[in-house]
Amino acid sequence: MRNIWFTIYSSTKDDNKYIGLNNYRTLLEILLIPAIQDKINREKKAQKIMFCLIPQLEKDLIDNFKSNYVNKKIVNGGIINLEASSKGVDWNDISDQERKDFLIEKWKVLFNNLSDDYFVTDKSEVIASLDELKNKDWKITRSPFKRKVKYNKENYAVVLDVTTERAQLALVRDSDNKWFVLRIFETSKIQTDANFKGFQLDGDTLKFIYKNPFNAMFESPVIFSLKEIIN
Repeated sequence: MRNIWFTIYSSTKDDNKYIGLNNYRTLLEILLIPAIQDKINREKKAQKIMFCLIPQLEKDLIDNFKSNYVNKKIVNGGIINLEASSKGVDWNDISDQERKDFLIEKWKVLFNNLSDDYFVTDKSEVIASLDELKNKDWKITRSPFKRKVKYNKENYAVVLDVTTERAQLALVRDSDNKWFVLRIFETSKIQTDANFKGFQLDGDTLKFIYKNPFNAMFESPVIFSLKEIIN
């Protein structure tokens, strides 16, 4: 079953107003899937659930939101969107925890204002899952491949470690759990720049293969010399 896309947009074209927001958005897109996806009624045919931050708004446009989505048989166009106010919030001057609180509160506004028929559980379970995310470490560490790199009689797991600050591709040695960082990525770009379907090992050369054929056609191969990296 296809994942529901949970995302955030900003109405402003000023890239300096929300520095780092794209990293939070990308990480939240991943975190919200296991947290709340299975609690959403799929019969509504929602494909994307989002809110748009609009600094000019005095308050969230709740009445408009309800008129568009509450008690509808299916979601028109597959998109649920809350026009959310960010007036008075200086994103660049608040702490990491305050940013997390702010974004989660907007998600709570969205889900609190959907009618019960959008959920396969009690709506309170969705809100509780969102509250849990506030106090969790926003970090994902996972291996994109089941297969391990076998090099010089040692096994290494390929790991993608993602935070709101950065994403790093690394090898983790089985024998001592030592990390060898291969490359640092911008978190917001991991779905393109770190979207690999597999790897090839030829002697000391480790090459990652892009999943997206567009990347494979136009981007340089991601190649590492393990002789230089592993010690």
